[in-house]
Amino acid sequence: MFGNLNRIASRYIPQQKVLWFRFKERAPDKRGNDQNYYYDPVEVRGSWQAVDTQDVQSMGLDTSQVYRRLYTSHDIKAVQRGTSPDFLVFNGKKYDVVGDADWYEQDGWKSVICIEAGAYDGL
Repeated sequence: MFGNLNRIASRYIPQQKVLWFRFKERAPDKRGNDQNYYYDPVEVRGSWQAVDTQDVQSMGLDTSQVYRRLYTSHDIKAVQRGTSPDFLVFNGKKYDVVGDADWYEQDGWKSVICIEAGAYDGL
């Protein structure tokens, strides 16, 4: 009935560029410690927004942390069994994806919740 609401909204709401690092695999490094590996980053666009403190509280998240939400047409993944989450880089800061509202299969968009994980050091 309404079509893709994210696509409609993105015509009117400014979109930001974000680097998306998609999880590839977990494998032992030279010392035998498990290490996460990611595909090369891809620049994606979406609506990058602050998450209100009341919303953080209602989700049961730590209110002393900084959270952001990204509305995007890309299939960014949060924590799943046996994998690590994807991560994003925006304005020189790394953000781990901790949750999502997944409308991707149905309507081609997602809303992902990210927690700030410090300055991005370029891995």
